[in-house]
Amino acid sequence: MAIFEKYHPIMSVHYTMDWLTLFKAKDVLTMRQNLEIAQAQARPVDKTIGDTAHFINRAMALVMGNKALLYGIRDRQSDELVGTFGLFGFTTDGKCATVRMATLPETDSAVLTEVLPRMLGFAVHELGLTKLQAGQIVRAADRELYLANHFSQQKDGSLVLNAADILALPEYHF
Repeated sequence: MAIFEKYHPIMSVHYTMDWLTLFKAKDVLTMRQNLEIAQAQARPVDKTIGDTAHFINRAMALVMGNKALLYGIRDRQSDELVGTFGLFGFTTDGKCATVRMATLPETDSAVLTEVLPRMLGFAVHELGLTKLQAGQIVRAADRELYLANHFSQQKDGSLVLNAADILALPEYHF
């Protein structure tokens, strides 16, 4: 399996995906206090900056332990945290993982429209993943975005992407 700590930053045309430790804790707190995101992720809302600091430390421990990748998404024009993106729940063979992404309701949908294909390409081409499952879905637009990026709905309602479906597509090259 790959050594996860080397995979940062990752850039798209307008955004940089980087470790949460490189963002202001108060900005991460704002995301972690959003009720809609917390409910979708089946977690409590962070009440204090200390809760968020603990979360950031746990996230980085998972990265350093090669168990998960969790990025903040920085808008390079405004230099603001505009979302998060993560890969977690890797199978023991390192071939499958779950995708988790989130933005605040006021964030332009263009953020995830640009970031998702870039990060899917990274997961398939760089990490060698063969299957990805959509994690929490915060809003209906997120579900549509997954479907537009070749995830297919399974009988149980989950969304799954088979790497073979995007491997040769230029928009997913990494």
